[in-house]
Amino acid sequence: MVLALIVSTVLGSSAPDLDTPTGGLWQKIPAGSLISRIVHPVFIGGHRHLSHSIIGFGIFTGLFSLLIKIVPLGLTLNPYYLILAFAVGYISHLFADMFTEAGVPILFPLSYHFGIPPDPLDKIRIKTGRWFENLIIYPLVNLAIIFVIFIYIRG
Repeated sequence: MVLALIVSTVLGSSAPDLDTPTGGLWQKIPAGSLISRIVHPVFIGGHRHLSHSIIGFGIFTGLFSLLIKIVPLGLTLNPYYLILAFAVGYISHLFADMFTEAGVPILFPLSYHFGIPPDPLDKIRIKTGRWFENLIIYPLVNLAIIFVIFIYIRG
């Protein structure tokens, strides 16, 4: 059961980057490179647009919820926890991307990108793939995973 929660969280944290053909999730599935090039035009605006917004969060979480209800997984786990794990992963990805130079267009289709810290301190945001992301952001994401597991165990 814990493994299902971890997989759901990983899927949720990877989902916002499905808008780029070079996203990590595409590289992990068979024929992912080909599929990503077919799916890529669906995403409005390219990377960090629709999928990095509240609308994208709603669409992806809704699709995941539908998938969980349709596909027989044979788990005795309440689907609510899988959906919650997916949502925590997704939101943690968006939150982490707010610390990057580009920020996140949470209110897409509005073009403004929100970031932490906000303007005029946006020059101190991190560059993706550097030490800060690896030493600070990734551990925070792992804490979010542990939080979801803790909720499941207590519930």
